[in-house]
Amino acid sequence: MGFFARLFGTDAESKIARAQRFIDSGEHHEARWVLEGLDHPKAEELMTVAREGLIEGNLEEAQARFSSGDRVGAEEHLVLARNFGASSEQLRNTRRSGRQAMPAPKVKKQEPVAPVGEDPIWSLPPDDPRLRYALMVEAYPEGLRERLMNLGAGFAEAALKTDNGDPEGAAKLLGAFIEKDDVVRFERARASIATGALPAAASDLMQFGDAVGHQRIGSHHTAVMMVQTLAQLGRAGEALERIVPEIDRSTTPHDQLVMRSAEAQLLFALGRDEEADTKTSTLLRESSRDMGLVKLLSRIRNRRGQRVNAMAILEDGLNRCCSAPGKCGSQPLDLEAVRMLAGMYLEDNIEPKRSAELLRDIEKHRKQANWDDAYLDALVDRNQGNASVTEKVNLLGQGLAPNDPRQSRLNQSFPNIGIA
Repeated sequence: MGFFARLFGTDAESKIARAQRFIDSGEHHEARWVLEGLDHPKAEELMTVAREGLIEGNLEEAQARFSSGDRVGAEEHLVLARNFGASSEQLRNTRRSGRQAMPAPKVKKQEPVAPVGEDPIWSLPPDDPRLRYALMVEAYPEGLRERLMNLGAGFAEAALKTDNGDPEGAAKLLGAFIEKDDVVRFERARASIATGALPAAASDLMQFGDAVGHQRIGSHHTAVMMVQTLAQLGRAGEALERIVPEIDRSTTPHDQLVMRSAEAQLLFALGRDEEADTKTSTLLRESSRDMGLVKLLSRIRNRRGQRVNAMAILEDGLNRCCSAPGKCGSQPLDLEAVRMLAGMYLEDNIEPKRSAELLRDIEKHRKQANWDDAYLDALVDRNQGNASVTEKVNLLGQGLAPNDPRQSRLNQSFPNIGIA
């Protein structure tokens, strides 16, 4: 009788249990109806989860509609996402990526596309440079857009060169606009990063922060870009000094999370493992589905000698952030995490069945095999006693510098094989 009471009961506890079951099965709309107007301590928390699920589902559907060419249907789902609480940034990012993915109209001249929404520029073909420039400007905070527009058509042409495959040309032309407005430094930094000119990129990003103030621009945050570039240049200590005050200045939870994650990564890079562990563990409690944090904590624990725990962290992360449709927000399988876990199992020669399953996942989902895949293959040969392991290890070691971390992995995993 208790089971049926919980399943069909009308009291608050039964409704909470029923809503939780709907959420667990991905039926967020049903959960929302159950929770509507319910007076219970857990109701608000579950309603938030249900709304987030509805937002995510409608944004994904909008993206799919854009990709299939159904612009009107996509906009309808964006309206639904907004009604459920989607942020302007979420809507803007989905609209931008969706329109870029839209197939070009088969007939352009004979049947011009009718304006959709309040701005006819969105009816331009996806490859039209005017639309692409509008999307670029829309990614900036509202207070900076007019400054970009005031730079004129020459700036638009220069800025688009990076995405057109000519970042060197972009960096060269953008220099003429730096004197007019420091806001240009972000686009020049993007171009410099694309060409591998990291010192120039770091300089521009630091000056952008000083003159304009660090901002979220599209999917990038200029402060995070700055510290990542500095870290790549071996200036992790300076990067850490610069990110801490930016965390204090940030006013949005998402940006704070991103910058605190960068701080934890810098602490790890500097060898301050205990601090990195504490901060990463705290962040994971706040954002349990962030696979970047899962991988970072696993690396930290592994370096601290807690190897079994490092494996368990990856297993738990992969189980939470699965790739099956309708579960875990349909988050794509994190191949780097799978390779990390398979590597640890194979290096220690344990869990052969799980290792084989992970290797099948890699082969199924990867687009192209890389060095890590070849390394895993050599470990399989080593564990099975295959003679081909020597040749494979020698191929893996070709061209690696003595200080390359991959060389250390080879030396540790294959101590009896001299690299030819």
